[in-house]
Amino acid sequence: MIDIHSHILPLVDDGSSSVDMSLDMLDEAYRDGTKEIVLTPHLAYAYGFENPNYKIKELFGQFKDIVEDVGIPIKMYLGCEFLYRSHESFERHFEDITTLNDTKYLLMEFYFDVEEEVILEAVQDVLDKGYIPVVAHPERFEAIQINPDIAVEIVNRGGYLQMNKGSILGDYGLLVKETVYNLLENKLIHFVGSDAHNLRSRHPRMYESYVQVKTRFGSDYAKRIFKENGKILLNGGKV
Repeated sequence: MIDIHSHILPLVDDGSSSVDMSLDMLDEAYRDGTKEIVLTPHLAYAYGFENPNYKIKELFGQFKDIVEDVGIPIKMYLGCEFLYRSHESFERHFEDITTLNDTKYLLMEFYFDVEEEVILEAVQDVLDKGYIPVVAHPERFEAIQINPDIAVEIVNRGGYLQMNKGSILGDYGLLVKETVYNLLENKLIHFVGSDAHNLRSRHPRMYESYVQVKTRFGSDYAKRIFKENGKILLNGGKV
């Protein structure tokens, strides 16, 4: 499996709090079947997560050396999860964004009570820069829970959607689970991320979710969103 959203890079956000925890998270992910993973620390100035690309690229290089020395065979890539608040903040911080594996794919999130207009503005802003928006965990945003047609509009405009592995398991509550089932039924989910922050409540294991999607929506679709689309993304291709 390929995990395109995780908070495993240590000591940069609300994810892993130590190098040892990060190593344990990577080892656990690999043993569970994740062979490739993107480390996507928050870039969210509103929360104090100031992680511009020059900073996390240096930290990623240092951490990658440690992982190789330890011998965990998982393949790691770098990106970030950008918190979009407004057109003005996007323009101000655009140069700080780290895209997924230096491709045109840009992972972004919103406040959970974000308005529809802001979501669509964000998608258009990213497209206007010549990049490809990937909306993280759309099932968790109230606007999409109320009106799933927003997800359709994102995709129609050229964006992509990444679900959290825990959403289909009910980790975020019934409403999130129902919303992600709706998105999956309509084939609106393109990628899966663990959104792992630790080893317990928000762990990196994705296989149970893979089995759920495979059982409910078929093996072809499960392979596509857990494996094939992620590989295309990492290579910078067209999903």
